[in-house]
Amino acid sequence: MPKRRLAHTAALACALVPLIALISSAVANAAGGGIPAPACSTTGTPPLETVEPVTERPACKDGQVLSFDQAGVTRYACLNLPPHADASAAKWPMIVYLHGSMTNPDSLYRSGRALFALSHDYPLSTRADTKGFILLAPEGRRAKAWASDGPHTGTGFHWDEWQRDPSKNLDVQAIDHFVDQVVAMGQVDAKQIYVFGWSNGADMAVLYGAWRAERIAAVGQYAGADPWQRTPCPVDMPSGRQVPLVLLRNMCDAFAKCSDTNSWSDTLEKQNWPLRRVDLTLGGKNAGPNAQCVESCGKARGLYEHIRWPEKAVLANQMLEFFKAHPLP
Repeated sequence: MPKRRLAHTAALACALVPLIALISSAVANAAGGGIPAPACSTTGTPPLETVEPVTERPACKDGQVLSFDQAGVTRYACLNLPPHADASAAKWPMIVYLHGSMTNPDSLYRSGRALFALSHDYPLSTRADTKGFILLAPEGRRAKAWASDGPHTGTGFHWDEWQRDPSKNLDVQAIDHFVDQVVAMGQVDAKQIYVFGWSNGADMAVLYGAWRAERIAAVGQYAGADPWQRTPCPVDMPSGRQVPLVLLRNMCDAFAKCSDTNSWSDTLEKQNWPLRRVDLTLGGKNAGPNAQCVESCGKARGLYEHIRWPEKAVLANQMLEFFKAHPLP
């Protein structure tokens, strides 16, 4: 068997476990696995209904586990500093990583291992003598997802992207707490705090960037779309600072459908938003500017691409390069 096919087969094999979990979830939801939403308000749905155990302590490979009590629930986050951070008085950029549904912060070291590797020495800082960046990965909560008019996951870890009132959204407040905690350590460059999310975390990243526009320099989305239009309760997109956004999207995706990411990027472009859209191939490479949505996107491929991260070169040359070019003024 050719080496290229062997590598592709190995990649598919590595994806089988989470793929099976997502397929099972999708089947459950097709049979009514989501819970019906109550009457919508101007801020979307009420808060998510959590289930026990609401949180679980992550392993945080080579990092530090952060925690605090929030209304009787222990909230967790993983913190990874560049390897040379302890011996330096320099300040580093920080990326806040928001995991996808049905995963937790430890997905950073598995699916997101390319981003984790880049954090060791990628020159993200605007200072030429500073290499690497800080990674902060908060954890969402186990909850029941709302039913929607499209594919969605069921009970498991989620960020509450459906409740768009930051004063009531406990997940937003948990992210605030962890960001404040790390900034207080004195090693974060306050002009270079970014948010990057995957799937449900990608939508939450956009919401958080909009609500904390005075603090977040830019946002990265992978396999996400327009969170303001998320059903069952779409709301109007708020005005305010246009936080620069890099959108990494698949041409075939069972959850962040190509037609939805088309609509999302069109909405942003009409507003002259600072936007970079990167279309990805089956293998997670940059497909170039002329890529087209896959017309016949089967469930297996759509699920595979949704859980397959962009390759390292895309994260470095497209997302991190975009971040570096957009610090806070």
